[in-house]
Amino acid sequence: MHFDSYIQTRLSTLITTLLILFSLLLAGCNSNTQASTETLPPSPVNVQLSWVHNIEFAGFYMAEEKEYFGAENLAVTLKPQVFDQLVNPIDEVLAGKADFGVTGGSSLLLARAEGKPVVAIAALYQRNPLVLISLAEKNITRPQDLVGKTVLLDHGSVDSVIYTALIAQEQGIESEQVKFVQKTTFGIQPLLDGDADVIDGFINNEPVQLEQQGHKVNLIIPANYGLDMYANVIFTTEEMIAQRPDLVERFVRASVRGIQSAIEDPKSAVTMTTARNSDLNFESEVESMNRSLPLFNPAGSKPGLMTPAIWQGGYQILLDQGTLKDPIELEKAYTLSFLTKVYDNQ
Repeated sequence: MHFDSYIQTRLSTLITTLLILFSLLLAGCNSNTQASTETLPPSPVNVQLSWVHNIEFAGFYMAEEKEYFGAENLAVTLKPQVFDQLVNPIDEVLAGKADFGVTGGSSLLLARAEGKPVVAIAALYQRNPLVLISLAEKNITRPQDLVGKTVLLDHGSVDSVIYTALIAQEQGIESEQVKFVQKTTFGIQPLLDGDADVIDGFINNEPVQLEQQGHKVNLIIPANYGLDMYANVIFTTEEMIAQRPDLVERFVRASVRGIQSAIEDPKSAVTMTTARNSDLNFESEVESMNRSLPLFNPAGSKPGLMTPAIWQGGYQILLDQGTLKDPIELEKAYTLSFLTKVYDNQ
């Protein structure tokens, strides 16, 4: 009996000791894991923008200022365009000079046609802001009114194909009846100087400038005629998506939060935008932001979202106009998976 009691006591002591050691070991592992997580340096991320700092990138600025990028453990550097040193965002990303970029949906589709492995992961503007702008006194309010008129376009932009598509689908108009001329300068001056009857631009940019100078304007909006394509999407490479999906998801999440904040607090978004570009006028950017809100967040949508229908529509425009010579696998040009994860986890 004494022996059995002795054995039981020793076993009880041994078990207690082992449990204490196991608890200490487990606590040590958790402590080490927590310490390693806390000291993990932020992931550096470079983003090549498609233009100079302006309101279309307000979501990124809000994500910076409100530390949404920091909350995802990202150290983000935004790389704006410089007028005399313009770069192609797609080329910059493929060359490894940037991890993510912003480009037009049409440019991305053409890059895919050339075998370039780039993929759209979210949209900034969900509706195309491109418009044809004229002074109200010219009475140009519909595509038919463009006959015999001089229209300044940026033919270097693939997106300008949306205007030729507009003419092509209108009954009774031949493309030769409209004088499309390549822009040699950006801005509203050619319209004011009488060098053109119509210029192209963004609905939230040139019309605002003209109106603030006291000019009434008319707009022809291709999207109102069923012609829509993404003007600026966030993209990365197939390799990045395959090898670092967690990084992509974190970047998309922070960017979407930034866009949402810009929508909720447009004045702050303007403040952050003008702080990055001294050439911008605060009052003009306030109005520009107001006109950008339906582009950032159309009715029934959420910030950043893309739809197969708009991708298909833009793709069809490029095919119909001969800009895209051969069909591509459209579904590989964009992915909704990261946006789905971001919104499913909210």
